[in-house]
Amino acid sequence: MGLFSKLFQTANDAEKAERMMKDLFGNARSNNAQHNQPSPAPQNTPAPAPAPQQQQGSNSPSGFSWGEVMPAEENQYNFNGTYKQYFDSIFLNEFRDCQVTCDTSRSTRMPVYYFVKNGRTALVVELMKSKSCAKKLRSDCRAKGIPYLRYYIDYHGWWNTKKYVITRTRGALGA
Repeated sequence: MGLFSKLFQTANDAEKAERMMKDLFGNARSNNAQHNQPSPAPQNTPAPAPAPQQQQGSNSPSGFSWGEVMPAEENQYNFNGTYKQYFDSIFLNEFRDCQVTCDTSRSTRMPVYYFVKNGRTALVVELMKSKSCAKKLRSDCRAKGIPYLRYYIDYHGWWNTKKYVITRTRGALGA
């Protein structure tokens, strides 16, 4: 308790802070053990295939591409490849009416996809890490009137299922 007693004026304040820290770290440790979610793979290595989880017993709600339990549908975590290969396969195979190119963002060093249709940029899709606060590309697209999407590749509980990515991207393309 030496550190806390130096930071706080009274021993009572230090004891409260110590209990609070123990509660926080204890809860975080138990949450990590309970959920045991797969972490996203680095760009150049295949994503690990997590053990299938049972839907039974889970009281948490699930949505179209989110929830505590990995959906059975193909998603970026059960895809046999990297997250970039996953998005490449969807964008190149499902959106053949567009010319799709990929570049790497200078600021985030993450993939950025450009969908060109009839000679004009119809959509920009940026893959991002959840901790990124980059907003420049989004604001540049807004200023030019170009539709913009971002997919977070490491956001806890978001699976980026194939159907979700296709539906959301088609919607942004106005198709």
